[in-house]
Amino acid sequence: MPPKTDQSNLKALAETVNIDTLVDRVRRGLIRVPIFQRKLRWESKDVLALFDSVHRGYPVGSFLFSKRKADAKRINMGPLLIDAPETPSAYWVVDGQQRITALAVVLSRPVPIPTTPEDPWVVYFDAMTRSFHTPSRDGKIPASWIPAAQLLDAAALSEWVHNWTYAGNSSLRSAVFDAGARIRQYQIPLYTVETNDEQALKDIFYRINNYGKSLRWPEIHDALFGHGGQNPSTLNELAEELQELRMGKPEEEQLLSCLLAFKGLDVTRSLVEHYRRDQNVLKSAVVDALPTIRHVLSFLKIHAGIAHLRLLPHSTPLPVLTRFFALYPNPNGRTITLLSRWTWRTLLSKRFYAERTLLRRGVDVIEEGDEEMSVQALLALLPREKGSDFMLPERFDGRAAESRLAMIGLSSLNPRRIIDGKKIDVANLIEENDIAAFRKIISGKDSLARSPANRILLDGSGFARNEILDLASREGADSPILSSHAISPSAVAALETGDAVAFFNARKKSMETVVRNLADRFAGWDRSDHPSLFYLLHKPEVSN
Repeated sequence: MPPKTDQSNLKALAETVNIDTLVDRVRRGLIRVPIFQRKLRWESKDVLALFDSVHRGYPVGSFLFSKRKADAKRINMGPLLIDAPETPSAYWVVDGQQRITALAVVLSRPVPIPTTPEDPWVVYFDAMTRSFHTPSRDGKIPASWIPAAQLLDAAALSEWVHNWTYAGNSSLRSAVFDAGARIRQYQIPLYTVETNDEQALKDIFYRINNYGKSLRWPEIHDALFGHGGQNPSTLNELAEELQELRMGKPEEEQLLSCLLAFKGLDVTRSLVEHYRRDQNVLKSAVVDALPTIRHVLSFLKIHAGIAHLRLLPHSTPLPVLTRFFALYPNPNGRTITLLSRWTWRTLLSKRFYAERTLLRRGVDVIEEGDEEMSVQALLALLPREKGSDFMLPERFDGRAAESRLAMIGLSSLNPRRIIDGKKIDVANLIEENDIAAFRKIISGKDSLARSPANRILLDGSGFARNEILDLASREGADSPILSSHAISPSAVAALETGDAVAFFNARKKSMETVVRNLADRFAGWDRSDHPSLFYLLHKPEVSN
């Protein structure tokens, strides 16, 4: 059951308004969006479907508002900017934000109306087919198309039609005026709740969005716990704070799992399940967990050799490490070494465990008050023996674990700039260039050219082949700079003769060797996992 609140001071009013009135309230700044609403995420197809339903007279659902005071504010609804005045009785959206935004922006966006699909709210009405469309990317608008923004004002529409190419076609004129009337006069049920009880509004929001199409869990988090007077308080704000580490911006879903783990909760259960048990389950968790998650990212970079989140093969370690550093913010050196081993064994052994099981058990086995035994318990969850050797995948995919492992291998060589030999800051390279940081060496669209062996961590643009050959001609095929990119003399020789197959085979061999050696070093398969000597002396019952 959803949480209960005192509803004694809650008053509800039902009314029906036409779209003309609804959009007018938006333009006057009388309709506001509370922070616990979801982000705008409708696509063009959703907007077109809404307008098609309105035109046909189909129901589009009711809207729910709370009526209360609002401060003066500039409101951004996509391309629509509204200078909203202070008012004692604004309509705050509880349910219907996506539909209200679509209606208001499409019907009153500023001119000129874009002729290409710049955003989801670029909509035209085709008088010939009596249907709504998004323009194509070529910017060519058929003469029978009318910007939907012209349909809201009858007088403005009449003037527009007067200068229209088809002004003399009575059938098409009738279609346009009919569409305008249908939209302006369409009636929408509104329910307005008058209350100052923020928790009551959250409960209504909770019920609406959990007995239908569910929100994403990060949206639910921000709805229930965001903007409580602290900063950061939403997952996006947390992600932006962490981005300052120059290791990338974590995904909000990843951060929500980290917050649950920070609190010692089951990360495989939904936020709603936890919220049912405790309405304050993640209250202040964002600001409280920030130093810990910073610690996790720094650990990955400094002690696990993962320079950027775009190189992290999968996110399984993040929540578990968050729980560990939440309980032990200053672990000893031996713990750091073993945590690094656990992290790499997790990344290399994913096919040997169920991710949800490892997440749940990983958080559970970390016990407060026994740092080193907690590490031992984590290691016990994973295979102790090394699996098969790393093999370079046939195709580079920046989202796939094997491709990311290959790029970690290249990063571990401390690659240097070809132009001057200076060390490349891989994290900054990825942060500034995103996927373009993984440059191709040789052009082509065949299977060989799609291989990770055709990628290099290097600034610049275009294919890197000529830069590599120029360097080899200056410094020789055994240049240390080329070695820092896992390019061997045999690979250079093949590149010089244009033998792509030989080049990719040589570089594939070099990259696999680099990743295998790196994995063996970090995972420590052939080394003892015993706790520190101090721990063994004080805990004789712990065996090697």
